[in-house]
Amino acid sequence: MIGRRPRLSALLRGAGIEPRAVVGPDPEIRGTGLDSRRIESGGLFFALRGLKADGLDYVPEAVERGASAVVSESPRPDWLESEVTWVQVDEPRRAAGLLAREYHERPDLALTLVGITGTNGKTTVAHLVESIAVNAGRRAGRIGTVGYAFGEIEGASDRTTPEAPDFYRLLAEMREESIDLVSMEVSSHALAMHRVEGARFATAAFLNLGSDHLDFHESEEAYFEAKAKLFAALEESQWAVVPAEGDYANRIRERTRAQVLSFGRSEAADVRLRDEYCGIDGSRAVLETPSGSLPVRTFLPGRFNLDNVAAAAACALAVGLATDAIAAGVLALQVVPGRVERVDRGQPFTVLVDYAHTEQALRNLLSWVGELTSGRVRVVFGCGGDRDKGKRPAMGRAAAESGAEICLTSDNPRGEDPEQIIEEIHQGVIGVPGGVERCSKIADRRAAIRTAIDAAQVDDTVIIAGKGHETTQTIGNLIAPFDDREVVAEALEGLGWRARRRGA
Repeated sequence: MIGRRPRLSALLRGAGIEPRAVVGPDPEIRGTGLDSRRIESGGLFFALRGLKADGLDYVPEAVERGASAVVSESPRPDWLESEVTWVQVDEPRRAAGLLAREYHERPDLALTLVGITGTNGKTTVAHLVESIAVNAGRRAGRIGTVGYAFGEIEGASDRTTPEAPDFYRLLAEMREESIDLVSMEVSSHALAMHRVEGARFATAAFLNLGSDHLDFHESEEAYFEAKAKLFAALEESQWAVVPAEGDYANRIRERTRAQVLSFGRSEAADVRLRDEYCGIDGSRAVLETPSGSLPVRTFLPGRFNLDNVAAAAACALAVGLATDAIAAGVLALQVVPGRVERVDRGQPFTVLVDYAHTEQALRNLLSWVGELTSGRVRVVFGCGGDRDKGKRPAMGRAAAESGAEICLTSDNPRGEDPEQIIEEIHQGVIGVPGGVERCSKIADRRAAIRTAIDAAQVDDTVIIAGKGHETTQTIGNLIAPFDDREVVAEALEGLGWRARRRGA
């Protein structure tokens, strides 16, 4: 994209945007963005209204940095003295997606995009699809919660699905590196806020729907509707991968024009799990597929990870990847960062770090671990501040009902009082017989983890849940380094356990 300088009018025309008004000349555009701090000379700045800030407030900075045009829902403000061109549109977020796509010359059309949405499992399925594609000989990339990767390039991400200018820039970079398949997580926020507007997905997968992000969507129905947008946009030649059973899966089927490939355990599933075995060190099963029976083995433990394997296999089949590559790709993926990730220093008990931060994810994790643990299950978790408060007591109830020893602690409290968040989680514990007796509260997350490790006995399993792959903790305005895996390792080594690499 170096040197690309289309005229603003050409971008608007190519993207199919009909502005309410355009005030100013027809400048060359040399980039797109909605972060005023990153706008460069000739940039097209999207002044979008966010949850906590209005992009109009950042127009002066964008102009000072050299923006040649601004796209906004508002008319050109009287206080703006610059000659920067002002484009007023009815749907600025949608316009941002379409204009970013057009600026980068529609990179999605050169790639096989596999979009994955759902409350739980997106990251694991995205990693599995990428691994299968690589084993099929494809040049594959990945975009998601733990970052992006393609070729020899890896980078961190501050959100599950990048904002539209970053998303299309990333796809353009992948195209330049001859990547031909991209496995990516598509969040409900991204769909509601048009971050992937215009993108052509070869396959889209719906995994599940639980209670989450209701602070943003306000209702579970609105949450579902956001995810359903991904499937409503699919065409007849494309594929929708959905669970074989469930009301939401059935509603997805009704919304899409795409061909449907289902996964699950019922006889109706196109990709069906049978002969399952789940252990702490991994799982195995047989997949019955339209191409025949396929034995699979995975290092990823838990029944829910076999669900993820089946979903990934269905995605792979939908985009035409070889059946043999499915088994090889599933086996090749040894760990997904922060997803049931084992920390082993030779101790006689198991420690797992997981991203489970919803009621259903925590309930599934505790249920599976409880079945395989001969000792006690101990779980340390909290809930994020300035996020969906309704799930706090539900998560407390899920933990208490599992029979585990519970330690409530801080997650990322952000602008809230950590002690208050813990009390709201504790309200769910109170209603479960015996829950209070098994529950402790330690607001300091490092101290909570160390306490759980210190208390662990032979054959116990300790679960550190909620933050998974995250490497920082946000308390107020402070973002401090904090990695659950490192804190666990320090606690184990403090008890004298030596480092030991996990074997194949």
